[in-house]
Amino acid sequence: MPLFALACLTALAAPPTWRQPGEFEPQSAVWLSAEPEKAVFMRITADLVKALQPHVKVKMLVQTPAEVAAVKGSLSRLGVNTRGIRFYTDKGATLFMRDATVFTAGRHGLGIIDLKWSLYGLAAWCNAVYSDDPETRKEFLAYLDPNDDGLDAFLARATGAKVVKSPLLLENATFEVNGKGVLLITKSLALSRHPTMSQAQIERKLLQMPGIKKVIWLEQGAAEDPHMMATINGDFVGKGAGGHTDEFVRFADPHTILLAFVDWASPASPVEQMNKQRMERNYAILSKATDQDGKPFRILKVPTVNPITRPITLAPASDTKSLWNEILFPKKEGRVAGDKLFEVAAASYLNFIIANGVVVVPSFVEDGTPPSTQDRVRKVLAQAFPKRTIKFVHATPFTWSGGGPHCATLNEPLIAHPRRTGR
Repeated sequence: MPLFALACLTALAAPPTWRQPGEFEPQSAVWLSAEPEKAVFMRITADLVKALQPHVKVKMLVQTPAEVAAVKGSLSRLGVNTRGIRFYTDKGATLFMRDATVFTAGRHGLGIIDLKWSLYGLAAWCNAVYSDDPETRKEFLAYLDPNDDGLDAFLARATGAKVVKSPLLLENATFEVNGKGVLLITKSLALSRHPTMSQAQIERKLLQMPGIKKVIWLEQGAAEDPHMMATINGDFVGKGAGGHTDEFVRFADPHTILLAFVDWASPASPVEQMNKQRMERNYAILSKATDQDGKPFRILKVPTVNPITRPITLAPASDTKSLWNEILFPKKEGRVAGDKLFEVAAASYLNFIIANGVVVVPSFVEDGTPPSTQDRVRKVLAQAFPKRTIKFVHATPFTWSGGGPHCATLNEPLIAHPRRTGR
């Protein structure tokens, strides 16, 4: 039986009072990881920590005690006060931590939804791309290690959280919640991850997740976020997760939705044209949608990033060291070694971190987006988060590796404990 079919047999059970809080709610801590051997990544990690520390406790997870020492040394040299950071070690540590979901039970402590790890839907991607090539499909499927699904268990031990099993092949950033019971998800992503399930069947599983009362289905995510490594349009290719919500739509509060939007009439790039069409469809859906109480949402449009591209040349299939080679594409596309293409970064202003008094936003001025566009982004975010500082951090090297500031963090909610009253 296929892996995804086995996963769907797992039962989900959670106390009925538990819910998933919105990320805009009070945080106890923000988790990060680090890769001390990559200096450019450590610079970004240091900038994120410095932006977060005045507002929230920082917890850092790395794989070994030796890495703790290396990370401390690197952060200290970059001007970070490491005395305020609590370090943890676990072999499952990964730079992009957001594949586990933390939720709160109010007065009853933390819980974690243990979503099934699928390596971003690798099996579904392999089945689509290599439907007529079983040997290559088997070769790629070997990258999916079921033992990589241990981060949830570690976080549960570290925080005292209870674990709730989910049968869904999703990551944290595949959906967005408003803390009151509404969940946003991309239809194309959900269906591709669960090829044996209908939309209605997936929705029933989503509604079994703690506190979820209503699911709003958006058609497609950002064009720069294709499923795995794929053609976006013509000679533009990219790598992504196939529709993560933190690339194009976020809740700022229970009633306010931020949506990426191409707001000029005639986009020059085919990628921008695709995004304009997709986000206009998503805007139409959200404009008609209502919250858990039947009330319309306030929708704020956030300008998109100017496409960030770099030229690539496809390597032959025999070149296993090259990231991009001819074997990554379906045969019907006719890609061959030597083809000159453009890789597009999955860059978005909506891949931000919310933590108590701050919103940490990726900056793209350094990559060619006009300062005037970023000023407009700041104004929209200030309108959405009037009591928070808006802090920009350049993190595009993360983006080229498949993530951003939000992907590289995990919010631990603050639990509201009942007050004790005396006589």
